[in-house]
Amino acid sequence: MIEIVGYQIKREIGQGGMASVYLAVQSSLEREVALKVMAPALAADPTFTRRFLQEARTLASLAHPNIVQVFDVGVTPNQQHYFSMQYLANGDFVARVHRGLDEAELKRILQGVARALAYAHQRGYVHRDVAPGNILFDSANNPVLTDFGIALAASQATRITSAGFSVGTSHYMSPEQARGGDIDTRSDIYSLGVLAWYGLTGHPPFDGSDGFAIAYAHVFEPIPRLPPKFAHWQPLFDRALAKDPKDRFADVEQFAEALETIGVPDLPAPKTLPEPNGKATVVTRSPAAAPTPAAAAKADPSRAPAPAAKAPPAPKSAAKPSAAAKPPQVPAQSAPAASRQTGLWLGIGAVAVLGLGAVGYLLTRPMAPADDMAATAPVPASVVSTPAAPAVPATATPSTPPPAPVDTPASAPPVDPAVTSEPFAAALAAVPSDTVPPGDAPLTDVLPTDLPPEGAADVPTADGIEAAPNGAMTDAAFLASLPTVEDPVAKLVRQGRGDLTAQRYSTPPGGNALDRFRLALRIDARDKGAKQGIADTARAYLNLGNKAATAGDLALARSHFEKAIEIATFAPPESKPVTDEVNHRRAALAGPFIDEAKRAAAAWDKEAAQAAYEKALAIDPKNAVAQEGLKKLPSIGSAGFVFRDRLDDGGSGPELVVLPGAKVAAGRYEVTRGEFRRWWTAAGAKVFGAKEPSCRDRESFFRSSKKRNWQNADVQQEDNHPVVCVSWDQAVAFTQWLSQRSGHTYRLLTNAEWDALSRDAKPASCSTANLADAAFNSTFEARSGAACEDGFAGTSPVGRYGAIANGLYDVDGNVREWVNSCQAGATSCREHRMRGRSWMSPPDKETVAFTDTVASDVASNNVGFRVARELGGR
Repeated sequence: MIEIVGYQIKREIGQGGMASVYLAVQSSLEREVALKVMAPALAADPTFTRRFLQEARTLASLAHPNIVQVFDVGVTPNQQHYFSMQYLANGDFVARVHRGLDEAELKRILQGVARALAYAHQRGYVHRDVAPGNILFDSANNPVLTDFGIALAASQATRITSAGFSVGTSHYMSPEQARGGDIDTRSDIYSLGVLAWYGLTGHPPFDGSDGFAIAYAHVFEPIPRLPPKFAHWQPLFDRALAKDPKDRFADVEQFAEALETIGVPDLPAPKTLPEPNGKATVVTRSPAAAPTPAAAAKADPSRAPAPAAKAPPAPKSAAKPSAAAKPPQVPAQSAPAASRQTGLWLGIGAVAVLGLGAVGYLLTRPMAPADDMAATAPVPASVVSTPAAPAVPATATPSTPPPAPVDTPASAPPVDPAVTSEPFAAALAAVPSDTVPPGDAPLTDVLPTDLPPEGAADVPTADGIEAAPNGAMTDAAFLASLPTVEDPVAKLVRQGRGDLTAQRYSTPPGGNALDRFRLALRIDARDKGAKQGIADTARAYLNLGNKAATAGDLALARSHFEKAIEIATFAPPESKPVTDEVNHRRAALAGPFIDEAKRAAAAWDKEAAQAAYEKALAIDPKNAVAQEGLKKLPSIGSAGFVFRDRLDDGGSGPELVVLPGAKVAAGRYEVTRGEFRRWWTAAGAKVFGAKEPSCRDRESFFRSSKKRNWQNADVQQEDNHPVVCVSWDQAVAFTQWLSQRSGHTYRLLTNAEWDALSRDAKPASCSTANLADAAFNSTFEARSGAACEDGFAGTSPVGRYGAIANGLYDVDGNVREWVNSCQAGATSCREHRMRGRSWMSPPDKETVAFTDTVASDVASNNVGFRVARELGGR
C-alpha cells in the first residue's frame, strides 16, 4: 500500500491505466476522501503528468454542488502525483436506471447534470464524456458530475487528443466527436440527450457490434422514434440529438427549459427497493423503465422493448449501407450526379473495409495506456471516476481477412480502443468531401494540442500566469492558478518553514526542510520561496558550526560547515552569501592555527607545526596555506629548506636556504637596500654615518667619490635591488646586528663555501643572470657588453632571474659579493675577497668564479653581500 503524508489509506477502490483511486481518510479533518494517485510508471513522462494535473485543475476551478469537489493536490517526495476529492458512495446513474427510474426522478437528475454543465460551460470547459458512469450521487441524493480527465479547455483553444482522433464513451459521444472533429459545448448537449434517452428507455439511442458501428450510427443514422407512451419526450430528443450542432439547443439552459415543459404522467404507488448501502429507498417504477430491456424481456416477453420506429427514408448520400443487401436501385441520373453517387458508395465502402481492418487490429494490438483510469478497468460505482463502459466484443467476418493494422500516430494520446472510434475517424477521413451528409461539420485535418512541446519556453501572460506558447498553462502556472486547493509548491515551502522553526533541517527523511524545499524546486525550478528556504537551511548549519567552534568542537564545526556548503549548492545565487560567510568563517578560525604552525616550523619544531596545521585543516579542509605547510614540514632542516628567523623587534630576518650538509644556511637573495636601511636606521648610522667609505665605480676601480654611497650609488636602484657601495666592515657589522636580534650566529659566506656554490651554479646568459649587455653598452657608451639585452643597464631586483645554485638567486651576476677569507683565529685581516660577476662584468671575459682582494674599507657600486647562518643543532 502506498503512503501519502496526511492521509490514512483504507483500500483501493478503483484502478486504471493512468491512475488508481483509494478510499482514504484525510487526517487533518478526519473525513473520507477519494484519493486519486497517478501510476508511478507514468510519473516520469511530463505529458501524462500534465494530463493528470489538468483534471485536478479543471475540477478545482469548478466549485459547484453538482460537480465533484477537489480538496488537495500534491506530489510526494518519491514523485507520486495525487489529488483528493469528494467521496461519493451512493451509487451511479447506471445503478439508478437498472433499479428503475420514474420520469419525475429522471427530470430531477437531468436538471442537476444540466446545471453542472452550464456552470462548466460558462467557465470555458467542455466535459466531452457525459456518460452514466460519470454521474454519481452524494449523501443527499444529488447528482454529481465527475471525471473531467478528458475535458476540453475551450477558452484556451487546447485539446487532449490529436487531430482526427476521438475520446469518450462511444454510446454517448456526439457525431462531431465521433469523427474526431471540432467540438464545443453543443457536443455536451448531445451527450446529455443520449443520457436522457438511456434514463428513459434503459438503452442508448444508437448501438452496434463495435465502436466503429456505434460511431457510424451517431453520424449517419436518423434519430430513433420513441414509443407512443414517451412521445412527449420526442421534441426534446429531436433538438438535442440533431446531427448538425447548429440544429441543437444553443446552450444547456435551453435544454433545461425544454426539459421543464415535459409533462409527467400519473404514476403507480411507490415501492421500496434496497440501496447499495443497505438503506431502503422509495422509487416509482415507470412501466417502460424495467430493470433492463433484456431482463424484462426474459421475465415477460410482452415487456420487451418495442423496436424503434423506422424514420423516414434519409437522403441517399446519408443512407447506411447494408452488408447483407444489395445497394438499392436508383433512377438514371445525369453523369455528374451519378459520379457523385458512385463516389459516395465507394467512400462508404472504403469506410466499411477500413473499419473491419481496424476492428481486427484492435483485437490483436497490445493495449495502450489509457487517458483516464476508466480506460483499462471498470471502477465500482462508489468511486469518483469514470468506469469504463463494457466493451462489446468486436468480431471480424471470417471470410474477410483483416487488413494490416494502421499504427496510431505517435502524437496521439493513449486511448481505449473498446470505447473510442479511432478506426472510424481514420476511415471517414478517406471519404471524399462531397460525400459528407448535408449539415455535418467538415472534417478537420489539423487541431491544436493541449500541451506545449517538450522544451518549449514559458510565455508570461497579461495577468502574470505563465502559459505555453500555444496557450496551454505550464505545470507551475497551473498549480499557482488553482483557486480551491493549496498550491503544492506554496504548501511545501510553508511546511519547510515550519521544519526550520522546529530545527528539522535535513532529518528525518521526507519530513525536513531541505527535502521539502528541494521537492518544491523540482515542481517549479524558479520558485523564489523554495530557493530562499534552501539558503536559510544552509545558514542554519552555518550557525550550528559557529556554536560548535565556540565550544571547541572543531570536528563538529567542520561537519556543520560542510553541510552548509553542500546545501548551498542546490540554490547557488540565493545561497552565495552563506557560502562566502562559511569560507570566511573557516579561514578566520584556521588563522591562529596556521600562525602557530609557522612559528613552530620557524623553530624547526616539526611535531608542533604538524599538529597546528592539522587543526587548521580540521576547520578549513581546503586551506591552501595549511596544505602547503604540511608538504614542507619533512624538509625542515634538510638541504633546500627555506626559513626566516624571528627578530626581537617582531620583524623577520632575511630569507635563508639550508645548504647541502645542513650545517649552514645562506641568504636566498643578496641583502637588499630595504634590509640594509633597516640596519642603518637601527644601528649602522651611529657607527658608520660620519665615516662612510668612498665608493668606486666602473670608470676606474681606483677612482672613488665621497658623493657616492649605498643610498646614492650612481646607478638606478629601488629598495628591492641589492645594496652596493658597502664596505667589508659594514657587511660584517650587519651580520653581527642580525645575530644579536635573532639569537643565532650570522656571518658572511667563507671563500670555500662560495667556491662550492660557484661549482654548482648553472651556466649563465643574459636570460639567466644580470651581466653586461646591450643595455649596459647603450647607457654607458661601452663596448664590453654582450649583444643580448636583459633590460637592466645597472643592478636588477633580487630574484629577477631563476635560482641557479642550491636554491639561491644571483650567485652569478647582479653584484659581486663579499666573502670572509681571513684565517680562523687571525687577530687582523687587512685583505678581503669579493667573489663572482656583476652587472658590469663582460660575459666573455669573466666567470662565476671571479676573485679579487681589496682592503676592508673599500666600497664599489658593483659589490654587495649575502649573509650566512650557522645551524648548529638545528
